[in-house]
Amino acid sequence: MDSGSFVLAIDIGNTRAKFGLFQTQPLGRVIPVDISATVLGETDNLAGELEAWWKRLNCVVPARTMIAGSQPETRDELLRQWPLKDCVPVMITGCQQIPVVADVDYPERVGVDRLLNVFAASRVVAKTQSAIVVDSGTATTVDLMTADRVFRGGSILPGLRLSAHAMHDYTARLPLLNVDQDQCELPEVPGRNTEAAMRAGLFIGQLGAVRELITRLTAAASQRYQERRQPQVLVTGGGGRQLANHLPGAWYIDSLPLHGLAMLPDGISNDLPNHRTG
Repeated sequence: MDSGSFVLAIDIGNTRAKFGLFQTQPLGRVIPVDISATVLGETDNLAGELEAWWKRLNCVVPARTMIAGSQPETRDELLRQWPLKDCVPVMITGCQQIPVVADVDYPERVGVDRLLNVFAASRVVAKTQSAIVVDSGTATTVDLMTADRVFRGGSILPGLRLSAHAMHDYTARLPLLNVDQDQCELPEVPGRNTEAAMRAGLFIGQLGAVRELITRLTAAASQRYQERRQPQVLVTGGGGRQLANHLPGAWYIDSLPLHGLAMLPDGISNDLPNHRTG
């Protein structure tokens, strides 16, 4: 394998750390070779997990190694124990490193994962196509990118796991549901016991919220930004596959922020023009 055609991408989220090896393609696109996820609460040695995964792949040294994360402490601990001596990681920590125009009030406050999602979307959908990106993780984000490749903002709501923990932690008797299992069918209503009622509320409530946000963002794309075509919906994140099953026409892409990391151009600098005001 030619090392110049591979990128190692690492995304450290609030709940999981994901490792991805990608092969680069023409026009800045990438193909995932292998993606692995580790639940952070189940390991105290993320560097060891990364090293073991890398050894299983038996890969050559990639041309680039990119890291982003919403947990600075976990990220910094991984860097202190960095196990891949031949891979020099590039840290993506702010909006100035991602070539995305962000038409929002405070571009510097937008989560890196949201910008990486939009950047990846800009490479995946047709050039004349707008997109709505749904990322169902610890929090669920629903964001709009217009066809001119501008990030217009979006919505943030509690994700499935966060909602499940909130119901358990802030009540006396509600159990903690496992929401990490994929399910093709929605829970039946009415729920005939406490757990069934909770599961129906969590999954159907999350789906209903996402559907409503997609409807409103689609209207905004048409009315405010004069988009002539309906946005393409892209879905990712730990709960994304479950949601995508019930969103007609949606594309599910595993670990879209990793794709965005792998698609970043060579020579990332801190002075890319990436936002406008107003």
